[in-house]
Amino acid sequence: MNLRFVISANCFCLLIACAATTISAQALDISSGGQPTITGTIGGSVTGSASVLNNLVVTINFGEVSPANTNAIVKVVVPIGIRSTQPYQVSVSLAGLGNANPQAIQASDIGFGAANIRAMGNQSQVCTLSSHIFYPPFNNDPASTVTIAANGRVTYQSSLSNIAGATVILSGPRLKKTNGPNRGTNDGYIFDAIFAITPQFFAAGVSSATLTFTISAGPNVPC
Repeated sequence: MNLRFVISANCFCLLIACAATTISAQALDISSGGQPTITGTIGGSVTGSASVLNNLVVTINFGEVSPANTNAIVKVVVPIGIRSTQPYQVSVSLAGLGNANPQAIQASDIGFGAANIRAMGNQSQVCTLSSHIFYPPFNNDPASTVTIAANGRVTYQSSLSNIAGATVILSGPRLKKTNGPNRGTNDGYIFDAIFAITPQFFAAGVSSATLTFTISAGPNVPC
């Protein structure tokens, strides 16, 4: 694949939202986990609520992703808050990215991983952290797993191309101590969804996509 040509599309946008399949309002919840961050960008941005009490809605504009951006990588970290009164699982689905031209941005060009689960506070149900499992191949920071394929394209341990339908990325035991229906600032867990794209030559094409994170009942995991 020859990627040495001038591109007209030089940015990529990703919308992140949440959904909850709940048995009751108290059982399962997903929200913002705090302020998202972006590094290595030229002209990019990431917007989302800093409050763990708000729904998860994040818009990522990676900015310049051609070689005009001389940074090695553009990295975005999105904290996601989760609460449950039962064992849970978190899945993710992808919509809106499908370029027929293989030289345009593909799902495989956007690294995606999940890591760094931590308790919100003293109303979090404390179990061993090893009981919260990030599923391979997503259990990594994609900005740290960059390799160059034989065709010159950048690849990652995991990317958006590893998402097929509703793909489970995390599961574990109960997250809240209490059964109360309200979101608190100290009654769940937070993990990081991590995205990365390496500036390189891309052809023009579809430049946006939507990721939806969903929390639902998971495998029976004792605390």
